[in-house]
Amino acid sequence: MDTRTAYREHLAEMARFASALALLGWDQHAHMPKKGGVFRAQVTAMLAQMHFERGVSDDLGRYLDELKSDTSLSEAEAGSVRRIGKEYKREKAIPPALIAEVAAARSEAQQAWAQARQASDFSMFKPHLEKMVDYGRRFADYYTYDEHPYDGLLEGFEPGMTVNQLHEIIEPLRAQTVPFLKKLLDEGEAPDPSLLTGTFDVDVQRKLAHRALEAVGYDFDAGALDDVPHPFTTSIGPDDVRVTNRYAPDYLGSGLFAALHEGGHAIYNQGMPTDLFLLGIPGGSSNGIHESQSRMIENQIGRSLPFWRFFQPILAEYFPQFSDASPDDLYRASNHVSPSLIRVEADEVTYNFHIMLRFELEAGLIDGSIRVADLPRLWNEAMERYVGVVPENDAVGVLQDVHWSMGAFGYFPSYMLGNLYAAQLFDTLRQGRPNLDEEIASGDFTGLLGWLREHVHQYGAIYEPTELMTRVTGKPLDSSHFVNYIQDKFSAVYKVK
Repeated sequence: MDTRTAYREHLAEMARFASALALLGWDQHAHMPKKGGVFRAQVTAMLAQMHFERGVSDDLGRYLDELKSDTSLSEAEAGSVRRIGKEYKREKAIPPALIAEVAAARSEAQQAWAQARQASDFSMFKPHLEKMVDYGRRFADYYTYDEHPYDGLLEGFEPGMTVNQLHEIIEPLRAQTVPFLKKLLDEGEAPDPSLLTGTFDVDVQRKLAHRALEAVGYDFDAGALDDVPHPFTTSIGPDDVRVTNRYAPDYLGSGLFAALHEGGHAIYNQGMPTDLFLLGIPGGSSNGIHESQSRMIENQIGRSLPFWRFFQPILAEYFPQFSDASPDDLYRASNHVSPSLIRVEADEVTYNFHIMLRFELEAGLIDGSIRVADLPRLWNEAMERYVGVVPENDAVGVLQDVHWSMGAFGYFPSYMLGNLYAAQLFDTLRQGRPNLDEEIASGDFTGLLGWLREHVHQYGAIYEPTELMTRVTGKPLDSSHFVNYIQDKFSAVYKVK
């Protein structure tokens, strides 16, 4: 068997293990009974170790060495060799037994988080989080880093990004957005968000979310929609990309916009060729690029006036009380700016502040300057400093996100970067489709989806973020696109000059 074929077969086997792990993870959150957790953790640990061992095997290392200079490889194969080669070097440093240990601890930590969040009691989660932080520090040391231990973890989510670079992005972004937020709140004519509040049957909301997902191009023949405490999207395979969601019975926007957000992730994965899944590079260019797709569908599309011109009649079908609501009123109601407690429900102007505080706390946890025991207090202080509000309990504060229970340290900055990538990509998209607003208002999302398929989705993880952004937009990440976007949009919504 030649090296290329052996390499592809090796990665295809790994893809099957990844699929099984993804299915177990989806089921754990969506359908698994409470008592199933202990044995599930054991099964997950076993499969995770088997997957990891294949990912750091000497055979794979030999294939990568032989193929890295092979000029006959396809674009996808060459991209796979580059990305898998980088991951191989990082993961080869990790003892295989540690992977199984962490997988079991992660499964238990996720259950503990869910229980602690329901009880709004951080102490129930504290010992599990201390374990996950310790693992994070150990992994950072194994991965190695030049300046800050957090860099070693950040690389796994956002290749090429560092703590210093994030500070360089955050400082001017904060300097521009904080005064703008103050201007909106002090001088603006705030829209009335109460139009989207009331009593909304959850079963009907679920049907509405299904309709919205279909509209933006999510393929239900290759997916599913389920309920969970914290929405997420997972790829079980190239033709099985599942969306999960949650609904608030008193606020329509929560379930609708979360569905559109997860739909953005899902159509990205559904748009990747099967070959990328089998070559081990179906995850997207980076977590930030992936987030750009979800934020774009949620915000630039879902919270736009053209979308509401299309969706208002559909909304009225499910909830007749909106029959007389105008698209303009729905648009304004869905773009109300207000410092709030919950990240996933934050408006576009304040959302990045939530990420800034999480980044600050994460980096401190990993470098040892912050103790887990102090997190509830530090979280509340940071919320007041960054967002201007203080959580009344742990459930809406330090326990609101699932990521730390997963040991996903280094993930949160991707959410902010996703906003910045989305704005820059959307500017380029508009240049290519000058009639986009008219298309969306008429319910035609094919042009939008086609452009994303052609320029972003089809490449999966072939290119890293800087290269992809340069190929698509002509330049690396530039946060001015985001600043201009929110200033233009919300100045108009709030009627300020």
